[in-house]
Amino acid sequence: MLVKKADPDGVIDTFQAATTAALDDWRLIDDALIPLGLHIRRRAASDAFLALAVSWEFFISTWVVAAVNRDTSKAIARLEGQMQDHALNELGLPASTLSSSLVTTSHLNLSAVRSVLDRRDWNIVIRYQKELDTVAGKWLAGPYEARAKAITAYQFAPALVVRVIRNALAHQSLGAIKEANEVVRKNSTPPALRYSGVRSLGVDGWGRYLLSSSVPTPRIAALHDELIALSERLRS
Repeated sequence: MLVKKADPDGVIDTFQAATTAALDDWRLIDDALIPLGLHIRRRAASDAFLALAVSWEFFISTWVVAAVNRDTSKAIARLEGQMQDHALNELGLPASTLSSSLVTTSHLNLSAVRSVLDRRDWNIVIRYQKELDTVAGKWLAGPYEARAKAITAYQFAPALVVRVIRNALAHQSLGAIKEANEVVRKNSTPPALRYSGVRSLGVDGWGRYLLSSSVPTPRIAALHDELIALSERLRS
């Protein structure tokens, strides 16, 4: 009996199509709002950005689950090791009483993968490139591990920018705003997303950042493009 497996590349295709459509929608909305002034346009850009941030978080979590489901060899080996360790060291069972294999399946379906990696169903959170590298090393196998581990901190930077700005807008805490300002000023942030203004950006300032005319492409559009490019790096 053939086991139907998830398609990580299909997850990428879905994200890219949705992100491209969302960018097209924002452009239409922005054009329509020009007569109403910058304040309304900046608010629309912030709304589009928050939708993008949520979409990315869902995408990266869904892709990890799909990649593990596609090739569960490393996940099963890891679970086997954990179960053997628990039986021997936590339960104190003699090795002679244990089967050579405690995991009795050669494949984990999507539901099983989610229960292992995302027990609370709140999405797998990957905040930094190092966390992606760790997840890849623990759970991914074959081309999926290779593609994830090949992504550098610089290449992952757009996802970091999205996360810290989302936190600044959503939480509006001093710590979140400070972190976002620090990240967008770093040399490790891609030039299209970098900010070098004299003033720090407050809650209202992120709308200006996203819609700034001082850069060739508005940053809200650049962020869409950068995340599409980052997702492509995960393609097997």
